[in-house]
Amino acid sequence: MVARMDRGTPLSRRQLLARGVKLGVGLPSAAWLLAACSEDSTTAEGGATSPASPAAEVTGQAVLLNYVGWIGASEVEAFEQQFPGATIKQAPDNSSSIGGKVQIIKNNADQYDFTLGDESFVGQALLADIIQDVDFSKIPNIENVSQNFRDDYPHGIPTDYGKVGIGYRKDLVTESIVGWGDFWALAPKYSGQISMIDLDRDTMGSALKYLGFSGNSTNPDEIAKAKDALIEIKPHLLALKYYNVGAALVNGSAAMALDWDFDIALNQRKEPNIEWVLPEEGAVAYLEGWVAVKGTPNIDLVQAFMNWHLEPEQYADFVNTTSTAYVSPAATPFVKKSISENPILFPDEATLAKVEFEKFLGDATADWAKAWEEFKSA
Repeated sequence: MVARMDRGTPLSRRQLLARGVKLGVGLPSAAWLLAACSEDSTTAEGGATSPASPAAEVTGQAVLLNYVGWIGASEVEAFEQQFPGATIKQAPDNSSSIGGKVQIIKNNADQYDFTLGDESFVGQALLADIIQDVDFSKIPNIENVSQNFRDDYPHGIPTDYGKVGIGYRKDLVTESIVGWGDFWALAPKYSGQISMIDLDRDTMGSALKYLGFSGNSTNPDEIAKAKDALIEIKPHLLALKYYNVGAALVNGSAAMALDWDFDIALNQRKEPNIEWVLPEEGAVAYLEGWVAVKGTPNIDLVQAFMNWHLEPEQYADFVNTTSTAYVSPAATPFVKKSISENPILFPDEATLAKVEFEKFLGDATADWAKAWEEFKSA
């Protein structure tokens, strides 16, 4: 029987990482990043640092809908010290689907001022008319973000991204694993020893890549085939989880996992027999950021905090705390080398070319939601 997480527990991406361990994830290619300086560097070169706005103008309370702990350890405290009249409060994001998150905000818009969301969420949120564009003239530190991420995430500030691949225990799995085909083919042999992510876009997207389709497919037949592929592998699952997916690799209860790169990179530090594979068929990846909820009365405070988040040292606090792939080269001098130089997370250009970012699916969103629920209930 597939293990499930209690829906009442706040979703915490920090829980995806073992508590207290700070291993990094830096997915951008070397061409996008500045050379890393020392582990505890205190000065940056070349990064723009702009104050959010005069302290007297930054007041009130803004609520961020966010994964628990998915922020710099000292970031909010430092902001509130800089702007004594301002408060940032975080509300836990418990949703496990894009549509569910959109509905939460639509039904409770007055409770949130801004939210974390990936490109798929932004597309749906725009259609639902629940978010608004920010004024980038009030967020000058956006200049620190690589242009490719700014182009792909134009309605708010990009914050981080990561890819989905295969982790496995090389001391438990005797076969060579190079792609999704191996993952599916080996499932019967390692039945009951496989963990997968409990998120529709990441797991169904991976199934689509396994079948040779786009991870953003809108073709009903392809979506149905991906669902069938997941139903085929489901009897062999140990767990379907949306946090600590790779933990079972550490204790040996799982031999293989469909998991995020940063989670595998972290768990490798605990168990050196864990290997990471970016499948030869390709992989899906998310790009996410912060967007403002439409009609927020605290837009000035929201934009001030966005600007603060993108200041190089503050952004590095976020990266060093969460161990995420990052989007701002200006922060690299402040980012730990265990993050900025991690070989799993700095693949070459040929490998990066196999990564497909998850996009908004339009009308096909309903087909995905239906297929995902049918898989979950199968």
